[in-house]
Amino acid sequence: MCIYTQDDLQQLQHCLYRTFLKEPRLYYDVAGKRCNACRNTTSKYWREGLKHQVFFPPQIRLKMYENRKEYIYLIQSDSAHELYEYYKKQPNLIYVAMTLGKFDLFLQTSSPLEVIPDRTLFWGGRGNYIYPETPLYSFKKGYSLMQELLEKEHSPSQIPVDYPEELCDVGDPEYGWMIYPYVKYDMRTGFTKIIKKLHISFDSFYKGMEYLMEISTMLLPYYPFGYPQYTHFFFIFWSDYEDFLCKFLGLLPCHTSIVKVNDALLAYVNILKDRQTNEEDFFKLCLKLRTLELINKFWIANPVFFCVPEIL
Repeated sequence: MCIYTQDDLQQLQHCLYRTFLKEPRLYYDVAGKRCNACRNTTSKYWREGLKHQVFFPPQIRLKMYENRKEYIYLIQSDSAHELYEYYKKQPNLIYVAMTLGKFDLFLQTSSPLEVIPDRTLFWGGRGNYIYPETPLYSFKKGYSLMQELLEKEHSPSQIPVDYPEELCDVGDPEYGWMIYPYVKYDMRTGFTKIIKKLHISFDSFYKGMEYLMEISTMLLPYYPFGYPQYTHFFFIFWSDYEDFLCKFLGLLPCHTSIVKVNDALLAYVNILKDRQTNEEDFFKLCLKLRTLELINKFWIANPVFFCVPEIL
């Protein structure tokens, strides 16, 4: 087994991130060949990356169709903790977070709320997720590239939120929805325990996987220095330059998630805590976006803690 310098390790982990993002169920020996590492080395550093939250397992998020929509709510409330506990128990919950900032609660559901809480600042059906591929360089380099991008001319653009009819002829929907709870947050989950629990065949499992891959967006959250070493933000941007804004945020060297809701882009952004000015530098870039009228306004909140439902 090879001994890696810190730079070598970062190169290997970034290669593993890109490899399992594209093919989440690859065997370690195949993934290792693509990253110039042996099977044991690949297995060791992948598992260590999971342990230290450099990676999270490859996952899927559903694309939106006419028959399947999800909703996001940003809520101000003096009783946010009570709402948080309430929504944690609701069957249509996908995600809920208590936050500090412009709003107190970030809520995502699989169906519209029957009663919208007072002081709900913003809500609507979401579009498909956008996950820029995480580059391998420093935040200093990322900020420099963002600054260069700001100095160029950009054309107005909007990202549509469409709900087409689902016309999927790949795989098998019945088996797809059976296995979905077991693979949503870990596409590398072993098939043996799933087929035994669901009493389905190996072939049925892979037909279900084919269907889910067709109707979903793949992500693999990657935090090069480990998730605890980053400050996490929800940003809500209103902009007439949405394509540009996705490219701009995609220059950050850490996991970034973007989704369109109504006329705004919601972005989950992570900034390394290595020095105090890191966050300040990013906020300065955001203010420059406003000065250049590339965004109309933006809101910020920090997630304090969050919950996803137990789906197994």
